[in-house]
Amino acid sequence: MPESKSMPESKQEKMPKFEQNKVFSHKLLDGRVLLITELGKITSLTEEEFKNFKEGKIPKFVFQKLEKGHAIVTKHNRPYVVDDYKLRYGHVCDGVSLHIINPTMRCNQNCLYCYANSFPLQAKGVDMDEKTAKKVIDFIWEGPKKEIVIEFQGGEPLANFPIIEFIVNYVKGKKGKKVHWRIVSNLTMMDETIASFLEKNSIFDICTSIDGPKEVHNKNRPWSGGNSFGKAVHWINCLKQDYSFKSIGALCTVTKNSLPHAKDIVNTYVELGLPDLTAVPIRRIGLAEKNWGKIGYRGEAYFEFWKQALEACIEKTKAGQKISEQISVLSLSKMNRFEPNYHTCFSKPCGAALMQASYQPNGDVFSCDEAKAEPLFKIGNVKQPYKQVFTSPAALNLVSLSSGLGFACNECKFTGFCRFCPVLTYCTQGNLIPKLAMDEDCKLKKKQFSYLLEKLFSEDSRVFEQWLKG
Repeated sequence: MPESKSMPESKQEKMPKFEQNKVFSHKLLDGRVLLITELGKITSLTEEEFKNFKEGKIPKFVFQKLEKGHAIVTKHNRPYVVDDYKLRYGHVCDGVSLHIINPTMRCNQNCLYCYANSFPLQAKGVDMDEKTAKKVIDFIWEGPKKEIVIEFQGGEPLANFPIIEFIVNYVKGKKGKKVHWRIVSNLTMMDETIASFLEKNSIFDICTSIDGPKEVHNKNRPWSGGNSFGKAVHWINCLKQDYSFKSIGALCTVTKNSLPHAKDIVNTYVELGLPDLTAVPIRRIGLAEKNWGKIGYRGEAYFEFWKQALEACIEKTKAGQKISEQISVLSLSKMNRFEPNYHTCFSKPCGAALMQASYQPNGDVFSCDEAKAEPLFKIGNVKQPYKQVFTSPAALNLVSLSSGLGFACNECKFTGFCRFCPVLTYCTQGNLIPKLAMDEDCKLKKKQFSYLLEKLFSEDSRVFEQWLKG
């Protein structure tokens, strides 16, 4: 029922004036019907209550549920409905908070799914120099956001650690912004000198990759030095034990090699003391496109993997072990929870050029980190004024596209939870306008949202609440 219209008052009971909000219906397996607003706020009704709602025969207690869930708009809840829109779309006007700097595009690994199109370690001309690094920081300082994250990626950022040192020290002399530092590294180039520098400068936010048990990880992430899994595990433990790091973040990229090992991957994370599993499907970008025959799969295969991993995390949590499944957490955070969402890929419009920007070694600015693999998504260069880059046609067109407005997905019942990625669409379909009937990501998300809604209204909701609080 996507259209918005006034509804007749019940003959049985005098009700305050109201208008029906734009809502969609979704039936659970137990017969209950969920009314979902276009922002994702949910009201649960029995079949009889839903029938009465459609007919305009609404008892008082049902009216109160509908009002609370914003399925209807009254003079009492109208300010709160407005607040919902402000929270959902506040990032559109908030300014870029995540600035991803690529000190180098060189890398010492040869990961089969690398979206960055990294260069070999011996490559020349793909490192950032001090002059460009200074311009990048000065450019970032032109932005309106006072609290920001500067994240180092690559390539392998530690392959050009001197420029990381230069940037950190240069920022110390600047005022007007509070900086949170983050490094995304495979950890194979970590050493005591680097670890000491990070500790001294309170750079404790490190994210690495753990794709599962040793055999799976090493197959996905070949390293000429040998056992990339063992090296990463060594430094995860060492940073926590010897260098004051309270925790290390980790990302699991799921390839065809990973599919039979969902429970093994969860067990590996628990054994390593990693509290969150973020098991993301491979994106058909960069090297993943070239290696698709070796590592690719259909969305249905990932869905089955994800279900097994989610169930394993739920069971571990019930048994008192600390492990959450973050794809679920990020989706659940949009289901009936109205708080600011700071995740680029779980916002709509997506956070590309709104919440996040990526800076190449030569100073080129891309809309997001995944976008740097495709020249189409370049939005400017740090030699230009900040405002000119982020109000350029290239930037604004991407924001418009990722809003989903004008696409069929805007009239989908899951539109309040979903997001559209122009980069992924372009890389998989060769077009910025999605052909949804052919879109594997769309099919996957519909399955995930349906599954999560069943879970959300089951006894497992207690586990989800525990994860969300964490």
